[in-house]
Amino acid sequence: MLEERAIVRLRTTTFKISIEHLWLGLPVFAVLWKTFLFPLPLLDFWWHLKTGQVIATTGSIPRVDLFSFTAAGKPFVFQNWLAELLYYIVYGAGGFPLLVFFNALMATAAFLFVYHLCLEATDKVRIAAFVAFLAAIGNYSSIRPQTFSFFMFAAYSWVLSGYRFRRRDALWTLPVLMVFWVNLHGAFVLGLGLVAIYIATESCRRLIDPQRRDALTPAELRKLIVMLLLCGLVTLINPETYKVYHYVYTVVTDPASQEFVTEWQPPQVNQVLGILLFYGPFFLGLLSFAYSRIKPDLTEIVLFFGFAVFAMMSTRNAAWFGTVAFPILARYLPIIDLQPLITLRRFRATDWFFRLSEESLSERPVYSRINVVIAVFAVGVLIAQSPWIRPTLYKVPLWDKQTPVGAAAYIHQRGLAGNIFHAQMFGDYLIWRLWPQQRSFIDGRVHLFGLDFVKQYQLLLYGCRWEDLLSRWNIQYLLLHNRTDDEEARKLIESARTSGLWKQVYEDDVTVLFEKVTPSQWR
Repeated sequence: MLEERAIVRLRTTTFKISIEHLWLGLPVFAVLWKTFLFPLPLLDFWWHLKTGQVIATTGSIPRVDLFSFTAAGKPFVFQNWLAELLYYIVYGAGGFPLLVFFNALMATAAFLFVYHLCLEATDKVRIAAFVAFLAAIGNYSSIRPQTFSFFMFAAYSWVLSGYRFRRRDALWTLPVLMVFWVNLHGAFVLGLGLVAIYIATESCRRLIDPQRRDALTPAELRKLIVMLLLCGLVTLINPETYKVYHYVYTVVTDPASQEFVTEWQPPQVNQVLGILLFYGPFFLGLLSFAYSRIKPDLTEIVLFFGFAVFAMMSTRNAAWFGTVAFPILARYLPIIDLQPLITLRRFRATDWFFRLSEESLSERPVYSRINVVIAVFAVGVLIAQSPWIRPTLYKVPLWDKQTPVGAAAYIHQRGLAGNIFHAQMFGDYLIWRLWPQQRSFIDGRVHLFGLDFVKQYQLLLYGCRWEDLLSRWNIQYLLLHNRTDDEEARKLIESARTSGLWKQVYEDDVTVLFEKVTPSQWR
C-alpha cells in the first residue's frame, strides 16, 4: 500500500511544471522563436551555399574566384569550406526548411553554453533566467558560417570558465574543437585569444597574491599553456596551413569592408540593434559593478571591458562581447546593494523582482495545470513558427522579401546571356540561382573586389557617368532595385527608361530588368 502511494506521488511530481520551469524555459523559447524568424539573408549566405555545391560535386575546394565576371580568376581563399559543405549537405537532405532548422539548432546550442554559465554564476534561478533572456533577445544568428563561430566561441567560454572555477576539466576538447573551427570560420583566432586572456589574467592574479585559492595554480596554468600551444598547432590543419592567418588579417583590415559594409561599422546607441547587442548589456554591467557589494576580479574585468572595446569597433563583434558579458552580469546582478532603490518596494508590482535578491525564495502556490497550458502554448507557437509551417501559415517565403527570385527565374528560363549590372544585394542569390549561366557583377565578398571597384560601383548607384562606367564591363543587362522609397534607385530606373539605350523586359515588386538595345533596334 505504501509502495503504491509512493509510485502515485512520484508520478504526480514527475510531470508537474512549476513556475521555475517556465522561467528556465523562457530564454530557450526566446532564442528559438527569434532564430526561426530570421529569413535566408540576401548577403553572405547564397554564395556560401553555391560553394558547398561546387565542393560536393567536384570534390575539391576552389582556389580562385569562380562566381563574378569582374574578379574572375582572382585568387580567393574559401576558408569557410567546411561550413559551406555542411550547409549544402543539409540543404540536399531537406531543402531550405531543414537548413533554417539546422541553423536554429546551432544558434540554440551556442546559447545553451551561455545559459549554463549564467545558471552556474548564481543560485538565483530567476536572475539567471532573466539575464539569459536578455542574451536571447540580443542573439544574432542569421544563417551564415559565422553561426558556427558563435557555437565554438561559446563552447570555449564554457570550458575555460568551468576550468577556472574548478567545476570541470574539459580542456582536452579545445584542440579538438579548433580542428573544426579553423575550417568553419575565420573567427577561430578569437578562441586562441580567449585562452591567452585567461592565461595572462590568472597568471597576474597568482603573481599578485601567491596564497590566494581562487586563482589558477602554477600547475593549472601550465596545463592551460599547453592547451593553447596545441590549439595553435592544430590551426595549421586546413587547406591554407599558416596562410590562413594572412587571410583573416586581410578580411579584417579590408578598407572596402570597413568603409561600406554596415556590420563593420560601430554599433549605434540610437538604434535598436546597437542597444540589444551591446549598449544594453554594457551599461547594465557597469551598473551591476558599481552597486555590487563584491567587485569583479581581474579576469572578469579584462573579459568584460576587453571585449567591450572590441565590440565598439564593429557591430559584428558585439556577439563575442555578449558571450562573455552575460555570465558575468548574472554573477553580480543578484548581489547589487539595493538600499538606494529600496523605496521602490512600496510598489507591489516591483516586489516580485526584489524578492529575487533575497537569500531564499519562498515558493508561490503553483498552478500546475496553468503552467502546463502555458508550456503547451509556447511549444505550439514554436511549431507554428517553424520553417515547415510558417511559410504556409503566414504566406511568407523563407528568404528575404527583397531576394530577386522572380528576376532570376526569368533570366534562367529565357537563357539570357551577357554581363548583368545589378545591386550588390542581388549578387549572392544570382550566384546560387544562375551560376554558371550568369556571373555576378558584385556580391557580398566585398574584400574580393577592392576599394577602388566598390567606389566605382557606388558611382553607378548614384548615376554619376553610369553609361561610361558600364561600357567598361560590356554590360548587356541592368537588374535594378525597384524601391519606391529610395530616390537614387528611382532616378537610376528612370534614367535607363528614358536613355533610349535600354528596354525594359521584366518588372516585379523587387526588381526591374533592362536589356541593352542593339544598333538594329534603334531604327
